[in-house]
Amino acid sequence: MQVEYEVESCGDSGLAKDRCVDTKRISLDMPFGGYIIYGVAHQHRAGLGFALYREDGQHLCSSLPIYGEGEEAGNEAGYVVGMSTCYPQPGTIKISEGETLVIESNYSSISLHTGVMALFHLFLADQLPNPMHT
Repeated sequence: MQVEYEVESCGDSGLAKDRCVDTKRISLDMPFGGYIIYGVAHQHRAGLGFALYREDGQHLCSSLPIYGEGEEAGNEAGYVVGMSTCYPQPGTIKISEGETLVIESNYSSISLHTGVMALFHLFLADQLPNPMHT
């Protein structure tokens, strides 16, 4: 399994800048089922975001980059300083054991980028908690 990879530049392809996108997709057969409780991606500079889909294309979850705007550590302009999280209402998204999910990562390919990453952390609960009685 490759963790880092290279995004080639669309260069002189004639594509508009908003169409210069490198997309990587992978299908994953879930070894167990459960309810999605949290998801977050990890991307580097030029990251455009992550999405998780069912095999039929139903969107389940997204994680988008947050770019810095300053000069201080942790807010460096032009760099990914965080990612939005996917935190669905408990019990609303159930994944079945053996179900095929599709993970998609998008990076800008306006210029060459080396050592980029496309990691997605997904947390499932095998059962929902008992409702609290007040």
